[in-house]
Amino acid sequence: MMEKSVVIYSTYQKKITAYLDGTLSLNERSEFEAFVAVHPEFKSQIETKEEELQKLRQSIPTIVLSPRSRESLETEMKQSVYNLLQRESRSFWQTMKDRLEDWANR
Repeated sequence: MMEKSVVIYSTYQKKITAYLDGTLSLNERSEFEAFVAVHPEFKSQIETKEEELQKLRQSIPTIVLSPRSRESLETEMKQSVYNLLQRESRSFWQTMKDRLEDWANR
């Protein structure tokens, strides 16, 4: 019976970060909060993890892009995605032909 409690406790420990960053589903969040209500000693672990996350967030620099830089980055990303899609849509034989041409031009 003790082993089962340890497994359940461990399962909820793994969910602390997801709880704090809001990635738990509504159902999981309710279940997690119910567990914490029954296990008040668990709350100190949540507070410790919350402090760690806050320190981590503070250590990450905030970057603000100018409108021009943001537009340039978006354009590059769109072009990269477009190029990837173009490569995928090519047939096997076209790809082989291109590789042979590259090899022949060396």
